[in-house]
Amino acid sequence: MKPGFFIDRPVFSTVLSILIVIVGIIGLALLPVDQYPQITPPVVKISATYPGASALTVSQAVATPIEQELNGTPGMIYMQSSSSNSGSLNITVTFDVSADADLAAVEIQNRVKLAESRLPAEVIQNGITIEKQAPSQLMTLSLMSDDPKFDEIYLSNFATINVLDVLRRIPGVGRVSNVGSRYYGMQIWVYPDRLANMGLTVSDLQDALKDQNRESAAGELGKQPVLDVDVTLPITAPGRLSTVKEFEDIVVRANPDGSIVRMSDVARVSLEASSYSTESGINGKNAAILGIYMLPGANALEVATKVKEAMKDISKNFPEGLEYNFPFDMTEYISQSVHEVYKTLFEALFLVVLVVFLSLQNWRAALIPTIAVPISLIGTFGFMLIFGFSLNMLTLLGLILAIGIVVDDAIVVVENVERIMAEERVTAREATHKAMRELSGALIATSMVLAAVFVPVSFLGGITGQLYRQFSVTIVVSVLLSTVVALTLSPAMCAIILRPSHKKKAFIFRKINLWLAKGNKKYTKLLRISIANPRRILAGFGMVLVAIFVLNRMLPTSFIPEEDQGFFTVELEMPEGTTLERTRAVTDRAIEFLDHHPAVAYVQNVTGSSPRVGTNQGRATLTVILKPWEERKSSGMKVEDVMADARREFYYYPEAKSYVNRPPVIPGLGESGGLEMQLEAKGDASWDNLVSATDTFLYYASQAPELQGVSSAMQSEIPQLYFDVDRDQAKFLGIPLSDIFSTMKAYLGSVYVNDFNMFNRIYRVYIQAEAPYRATRDNLDLFFVRSKDGAMVPLTALGTTQYTTGPGTIKRFNMFTTASINAVAAPGYSTGEAMAAMERIAREHLPENIGLEWSGLSYQEKQAGGQTGFVLALVFLFVFLFLAAQYESWIVPIAVLLSLPVATLGAYLGIWATGLENDIYYQIGLVTLIGLAAKNAILIVEFAKVQVDNGVDVVRAAIHAAQMRFRPILMTSLAFVLGMLPMVLASGPGSASRHSIGTGVFFGMLVAITVGIVLVPFFFVLIYKIKGKMRMERIAQKKEVVTSILKRHKNGKL
Repeated sequence: MKPGFFIDRPVFSTVLSILIVIVGIIGLALLPVDQYPQITPPVVKISATYPGASALTVSQAVATPIEQELNGTPGMIYMQSSSSNSGSLNITVTFDVSADADLAAVEIQNRVKLAESRLPAEVIQNGITIEKQAPSQLMTLSLMSDDPKFDEIYLSNFATINVLDVLRRIPGVGRVSNVGSRYYGMQIWVYPDRLANMGLTVSDLQDALKDQNRESAAGELGKQPVLDVDVTLPITAPGRLSTVKEFEDIVVRANPDGSIVRMSDVARVSLEASSYSTESGINGKNAAILGIYMLPGANALEVATKVKEAMKDISKNFPEGLEYNFPFDMTEYISQSVHEVYKTLFEALFLVVLVVFLSLQNWRAALIPTIAVPISLIGTFGFMLIFGFSLNMLTLLGLILAIGIVVDDAIVVVENVERIMAEERVTAREATHKAMRELSGALIATSMVLAAVFVPVSFLGGITGQLYRQFSVTIVVSVLLSTVVALTLSPAMCAIILRPSHKKKAFIFRKINLWLAKGNKKYTKLLRISIANPRRILAGFGMVLVAIFVLNRMLPTSFIPEEDQGFFTVELEMPEGTTLERTRAVTDRAIEFLDHHPAVAYVQNVTGSSPRVGTNQGRATLTVILKPWEERKSSGMKVEDVMADARREFYYYPEAKSYVNRPPVIPGLGESGGLEMQLEAKGDASWDNLVSATDTFLYYASQAPELQGVSSAMQSEIPQLYFDVDRDQAKFLGIPLSDIFSTMKAYLGSVYVNDFNMFNRIYRVYIQAEAPYRATRDNLDLFFVRSKDGAMVPLTALGTTQYTTGPGTIKRFNMFTTASINAVAAPGYSTGEAMAAMERIAREHLPENIGLEWSGLSYQEKQAGGQTGFVLALVFLFVFLFLAAQYESWIVPIAVLLSLPVATLGAYLGIWATGLENDIYYQIGLVTLIGLAAKNAILIVEFAKVQVDNGVDVVRAAIHAAQMRFRPILMTSLAFVLGMLPMVLASGPGSASRHSIGTGVFFGMLVAITVGIVLVPFFFVLIYKIKGKMRMERIAQKKEVVTSILKRHKNGKL
């Protein structure tokens, strides 16, 4: 293809661009919208219950066999388990980001199956659930009513029967959970004294239930083969019971005298909630709360819209007085953040077009970049769809970065055409042909270098790699498209649209040109001075390298900046053993305070549960949802302000500890924002060693200035009642130990017997003692078992009781008993500094047999730590190799590379001055900056090298190239800097990430424009002089060798 092909074929060029735009528009229409890409590691959760068992029993009998099988599952990073005194076990297995969530869940399922043969029968009967955890809650739906007849049990079951199933069927919805649910259950409240008087035990009741509440097939009359029968009749029999009356009429025993003992004689039967361990509400009122989770890869905004539409239909059939709303809706934050990024995008675009117009100084010339830039950006959406990306914060921020880069190509082409037209007085078409012959190589080189900058970072593993990929692919695609446009559409438009201008320019343009001419003269002067004083410049360059090294060490590091997501959580911890009533009283007080805060819209509570401990009567979790951002613009209304107010208020609650936490920065990574650390009992460390190590750690951590809100979910000393069975006496009376424990469990722990049918659903039947019979230690006197000779023996005759203490929950991490520590970096400190402080405390104050590991977001941050250096080294290497290949020289690329550290120093200084942190966003900005600074350097080096190859003196060539490229470099760099300005000044939702990216690049580019462009020609001259010296030395050596050979030859002859 000849160089002028596209200039002579404008229609062909236009068609190419139209195709790019069409592909982009299709992509934009089909791309899913989400806050973050799918970067959360797959998590599989296993839940089991062993009713009435203590934490220690659950840990040994249920957790250990399952964990032994799970350990070493392919792709697993770590596993955590929590066994509690309520008999529940939760195990979460976290996999590597690259693992397939579905395959992981199947693998876990198979391994749990292997462990089942070693688990207690009750655990298997209650069922073991295995589910993939949805990374983040999309929205919360609440059903509430002021009508007293709609109590919490009614609301919860109404939601389950009428709402939950419909929502689960909506495409894109992954899971819908009834938070703090009160499902119906048939409760059989036993009177132990009446039972004992009649010579019955709890197991007699269980047997009667199993016998008389069952589904059974009774066969069929006239089943083949049969003769002379015309009709077949299936035989039906009473199946499962379904009403309270039917359960009351169950026959427990038929006496010899003809009398019958029915269930109603020894127990009260009622249809009510199957469990009372938790309760939920909104703003202090009873409510049924449904948590709606999204499937990975679904479009968050679309799913939320469908859920809202479905609720409009469902609510038409609501009884009068029942209403619903969505107190928490993550899509509001997502759409607001995305909207803010779009706003930044258009602001950047406007500023870039303005710079283009001011520098090109006529509307015809300005029109070309103004058309070229949107084409490259819109086309990128199509490729994002092809690569399976989504429209999220990262890809959109990548596009904003791309604006400044993409505009470069179009400006460089137009500026060059204009310059040739003015200098050589030729037509636009001739000027374009000449300009493209000069520029095509440089354009391709610069885009290749930019691609080279981003390629290595795409290969990083883990979450860091995933985050980098979002940016790198977006930027590389838009840069490559912009190169295509610059080589096709831009020259074709230049040839058609541009006109030689001989008119006097407007006043403002004359001023700008005067200013640029003065700048160019000063720049040339500076160049001559720098080339004349190489030692001083090199000393300064050395200082720059030292400064970068020092700043890299000094700057606080973190993973991802904390955002105001519009909500936070509060965990209230009461003393161990607290009942739900006492916890409720404190929770109501906290809700009342938060509800009256001007920034708070809703307070959602789940009393009797917390994410860290699970079901526990002494815990409560509040989700505090703030008003929309527009209503929170005044001071004291930001999420951190409301959290500070909450901390101050709860400090004065004497009966409760409070932990106020932000949500995780990336939804699904960890339980809350902040740091998660595990202290593990390794080697010969006992439970007591772990408890004292945790206390020691908490003591020192509370004094560390870097940390605040340090807490542990460890429950070490919970009041317990120990029942010591007299095994000899039991054996003597012929009473199996299993009878003793099953009796206690049934009366005190609620036993699931079997099921009954109602509302086309299956519900459970439970047995436990009536409330007054399970309140105090003395009630054990009323629990009887039957000896082998039929006598009724009280439990207190078979053992002794004493008060003691023991663990409330036992947590394990990778099979080691562990204490999980949560903390938040104190104001003014980064997460990196806080993590270092925690590691230091553990190293200095804890014994050798206590290990330390990170989990959640902290684990990912630890993995990502220290990658900045590696990434930058890779970037420099790739740029060097690409340029070496392009210029067929190992030396010329060094001139480009040596000019880059100055820009890096600018970025570091900018972040340091504004008090930001060295996080992943900043590092992405840094990579972009290096690409851009290299691009500017290439424009000078390319021109200078051509002249040197034509025999021009190195210094003259370098200065001439720098003068020629001064204006386009200044224009493109200013366009980029102004494009970054909206990011630096960003506010509103998601602004922290925009600051983090924009600030470093903004300041780095300013330094690159002012100092960097002086260093490029300087290093070019220096490298060529060194190259010349080396060549001269080589020639001199060759001369000497030749002379000596000639001398020897002469002497030999003589």
